[in-house]
Amino acid sequence: MKPKTQNIRFAPGCHFSPSKTDDFRQNQQNEWRSMIQTALKGAFLLFSLFLPLSLAAGEAAPKPALSAEAILKASSKRMYNLKDQTSRVTFRVVDTDGTEKKSVFRLYWKNYYGKEDINSKSLLITEAPAHDKGEKFLLWERPEEKQADIWLYLPELRQVRRIQSGGHHHHDKEDDSDLLFEDMHQRAVERDEHTLMADEEVRGELCYVIERRLKGHPLYGKKIFSISKNEGTLRKIDYFSDEGTLLKTQWIEWQQVGESWVWKDSEILNAQSSRKTFVELSNVKVNGGLPDDRFSERALRQ
Repeated sequence: MKPKTQNIRFAPGCHFSPSKTDDFRQNQQNEWRSMIQTALKGAFLLFSLFLPLSLAAGEAAPKPALSAEAILKASSKRMYNLKDQTSRVTFRVVDTDGTEKKSVFRLYWKNYYGKEDINSKSLLITEAPAHDKGEKFLLWERPEEKQADIWLYLPELRQVRRIQSGGHHHHDKEDDSDLLFEDMHQRAVERDEHTLMADEEVRGELCYVIERRLKGHPLYGKKIFSISKNEGTLRKIDYFSDEGTLLKTQWIEWQQVGESWVWKDSEILNAQSSRKTFVELSNVKVNGGLPDDRFSERALRQ
C-alpha cells in the first residue's frame, strides 16, 4: 500500500479573519513551494546515485560473446543482484571558484526485482548540514522513466508530501550538482542502439567501451560506458547532448563488503564549467534483511 499524503493543518486554537486566513494559506503554500524546490534538488541528484550501487563479488566477471548488448546485460545483472544496503553518504560539490557545499545522509535501499512494478525502494535521511537535518526522502523506483513515486518529509512542518519525479528535462544552470535523477535509471538495453568500441584503460583498469545511442531520452543523445574486463564493474560514463557535445564525465571506484561490491566513491566533472561533484560511501552494510515497513510514510514520520 502506498503512503498517504496529508494536507497542512492549522494549529489548534488559531483564529483568523477570512482575509487573513487567505493570506496565511497563501504564505503557507509559498513556503511549501520554496522548501520543496530546495529539497527536490537534493532528492533527485541523490536518488540518481543510489539505484545501481552494488554487485555480487561471488560471480565471475562477465564473459559474454563480445557484443555490446551482451556485455551491458551481464554487467547490469551483477549490479542489481544485491538484496539491500545501508550506508552513510557524504556529498560534496566544488564550484570552479573553490566554493564547496557538503551534505551527509543516511541511506536505506532495498531491491524489489521488478515485483509489483517496483525496481527498488530507497529511504534517505539528511544528517548535515544542520539546517536540513531530519529531512527525509522516500523513493519507489519503477521500470518506466519519470514514473518514480517520491515522498518528502520536512521536520519543521511535520508533514509528508507526494512530489513529482519528472522535474528535470535538461541541465539547468541552477542545479546543485551535475548528477541528476534520470542519470542512472534502470533502462532496458533493448530500448537503445549500441556499438562496441576499442578497449581503454580507466584509472589502471582495462575496460570494454560501449557507445549507447539513446532513443527518446529526456536529457542525453548518447552515453559511453567503460566496463572493467576483469570485474565487470562500471568504471566511467561520458554523457553527451543530442548534438554530440560532451556534457560531463563520471568515474566510479568500488569497495568489497562481504561477498558484494559496492561504490566506494564517485567523481563527476562538468565538461562545460569544470565544476566537480564527489560522493563517498562509508559504514556500508549489505543484505541485512531490511523490513518493508522501513519504506513507508510511518518511517518518514519516525
